Amino acid sequence: MTNPKRDFIAESIASYDLMTQEEQGKMVLQLLEDQPVLMGFMTNLADDFEEDQHEVLIDSVAILIMAFISAGIVVEMIPEAIVSEVVEEKVQAYNGEKQEEEEAEFDSPLVFEDLKTRAILKCNFVDEADASNFNMILDTLISIVERSIAIEMQKVENK
Repeated sequence: MTNPKRDFIAESIASYDLMTQEEQGKMVLQLLEDQPVLMGFMTNLADDFEEDQHEVLIDSVAILIMAFISAGIVVEMIPEAIVSEVVEEKVQAYNGEKQEEEEAEFDSPLVFEDLKTRAILKCNFVDEADASNFNMILDTLISIVERSIAIEMQKVENK
């Protein structure tokens, strides 16, 4: 008997949305403790977005990390080097400074589309430029978490 493929993102979205605000708050506090570099980066973004949009970004990271943990993947503390590296790559890609093949290597896979869709729907953007900037930051955050996990998994495989 085969085990059907689980959609950890969809399950994590559903679980997170069913949490009370207090439970969500506790999760965010745990994120602040477990991911100080990533959360510091996100705190610096607060002035660039409306409060509810910034909250959705934080929720999205919490859901993403929850999905990886549900899948049995340990999410170690994300170092400053990975945050800086991914941000630089995304800025270069946004400015058209990278070649297409390099960009494609770090694009988030379709598995994260539910997470992105949830975030956009929660924000109710009127301005397309605001939505585009939000999407770029959300994709950057997803890539930061993804890259960190990929590096940690590579370390484990090389042992």
